[in-house]
Amino acid sequence: MGLWDRIARFASRRSGSVGSELRDGFDDWDMSDAGVPVTSLRALQHVAVMACVSIVAEDVAKIPLDLYRRLPNGGKEPARGHWLRPLLRNPNGWQTAFEFKEMMQASLLLRGNAYAVAIRDDRGIYPVKLIPIFPDRVTIYEAPNGEVFYVVTRNGLHETAMLRDKPLFIPAEDVLHLRWLSTWNSLLGSNRIQMMRESVGLAMGLEQHQARFTGQGARSGGVLTTQGKLTQEVREQIASDWKKQRSGPRNSGLTTILEQGLEWKPLGLTMVDSQFIESRAFQLRDVCRAFNVPPYKIAIEGESEGPAMVQMGQEYLNGPISGHCERWKATGEKFFGIDGDDLFLGWDYSHFLKADLSSRYVAYRQAVGGPWMSPNEARRAEGLPDQQGGDIVFQPTNMAPLGWEPPERSTSAPGSDQTGMPGQGGDGDPERDPADDEAPSN
Repeated sequence: MGLWDRIARFASRRSGSVGSELRDGFDDWDMSDAGVPVTSLRALQHVAVMACVSIVAEDVAKIPLDLYRRLPNGGKEPARGHWLRPLLRNPNGWQTAFEFKEMMQASLLLRGNAYAVAIRDDRGIYPVKLIPIFPDRVTIYEAPNGEVFYVVTRNGLHETAMLRDKPLFIPAEDVLHLRWLSTWNSLLGSNRIQMMRESVGLAMGLEQHQARFTGQGARSGGVLTTQGKLTQEVREQIASDWKKQRSGPRNSGLTTILEQGLEWKPLGLTMVDSQFIESRAFQLRDVCRAFNVPPYKIAIEGESEGPAMVQMGQEYLNGPISGHCERWKATGEKFFGIDGDDLFLGWDYSHFLKADLSSRYVAYRQAVGGPWMSPNEARRAEGLPDQQGGDIVFQPTNMAPLGWEPPERSTSAPGSDQTGMPGQGGDGDPERDPADDEAPSN
């Protein structure tokens, strides 16, 4: 227990200002039935957990988050001049917005909670810095009147300096707290890794077993037998020589010469019979299910074939990524006092929604001729400069409102038709004077 934890517990007992301490319900549940201890940090040593956490954290971090103002016509525009926008672009002096979001999202995935302490301006009104805190060093306390406080065990000179003006019990309004699935208490998110402890423990156990298997020269355990009687010294010498000659991947496949009538009898199943590869592949998919990550994202064979990749990518965005982003949005609007109506936080998913070049160009052609997009809007979406006259929205000339009937056709006008549409001739052309069609009088 750290110094700050001891001070906090002493203060809570002495002052009575804080009623109870909240901790994750899985604090002591670190040993899996597979015999492998599973904690959030140890789980990162497994490739599937590391891949799922890093991929999701990076995907959420690279989506731009901004503050928008809703327009009367239903559109939106960036809320320029608002105090929150600089904080979203630069949460503190040493992290980029990408690094901050990545760290917070990784904490959320591994521990079900992510914390950032807000440092306010000299007037104590607007946050000017967000200090991310390692979740294992945060304890939540409940006061008898229902107030919630966060006790942070300071670590390192930098973090201590950043939080020097903060009290021991930091009020909830100064802590940005992202929670994953809350089960037993609404103030604290559940630890995902501990809830999937058995799946991760089995995956790590299989990996360690195969590693030891390879370290033993990819040979099943067995016994050396002989009809004769061996002294203790000879037995130890034979065991030592056998280990040197057969252990390790470099010695795999070497020929061993047995003396004194020794005979090797393997025990247990072979590597094929035990189906390590199939078991490990299943556990990789099981970890993906726990993180709600499609297996193709961590390069599992057979999971990324054909044109279905586009649909799978869209489902990945609509599923886990949008869920995480919505949690950030709702929590951020509440923490920063944004009403969510006139002003709201929004994510720009355009990066994820970009299809291949051919599909994008076909979509732009349909949109520009829709009509709902101008040529310049399509060019901006591709990062191209505007063209003069490119802000005009076109409409198809072969379409008309429901129930519309064209005027009678003027048969005297050469080249006229029955459309009556502007620019097409006939009585419906406002630029044509009917007197021009009359024969000149003598």
